[in-house]
Amino acid sequence: MDRKSILVFILVFLVGVEAGIFLFGNVFPKLELLFLRSQKPILSYSPLLEKKAPVSCQKIKEGKGIEVNIDKQTLRLCENGEAKEEFLVSTGKRQTPTPEGKFRVIKKSPMIHSKIAACWLPFWVGFYDDFGFHELPISDSGQRIGQEEIGKPASLGCVRLNPGDAEKLYKFSEIGMRVVIFKESEEK
Repeated sequence: MDRKSILVFILVFLVGVEAGIFLFGNVFPKLELLFLRSQKPILSYSPLLEKKAPVSCQKIKEGKGIEVNIDKQTLRLCENGEAKEEFLVSTGKRQTPTPEGKFRVIKKSPMIHSKIAACWLPFWVGFYDDFGFHELPISDSGQRIGQEEIGKPASLGCVRLNPGDAEKLYKFSEIGMRVVIFKESEEK
């Protein structure tokens, strides 16, 4: 092979690699949507098909706010009485409960370090004293803490959210925003 043939081969090879990276990173993950956890392929996909009926907020009927239902281990981002998002969370254990009541967002930080738990707390949204909402903690050694406990009381009193969910809450929240944390059993 002459020099020109080798350069053409290398160029074609690199273009093929780039095409493969693009397909595996962008096209193939979207093809999974066509199957939607089913063995039967769906001919077309639209995000609108997944849209659920609006869910009402239980406590915040006007303006924007955050509701946490301790009994259901859920958090809702509320706007004018409608839940814009709902997430499964992990509130405090029986020995270290999440405080109940009406609060306000008092501080926000993209990342804080907890000396008490010796871990990092991404997307911190504080609402009372040292209590706040945050993404699943990251230990000083870099390990996620509590992934298998989302949906169950397991924290030291804060409200833990999955990665991604915590970032949505962080972006939605504003200093002074209402926070209501309650048990459903109290409503009856």
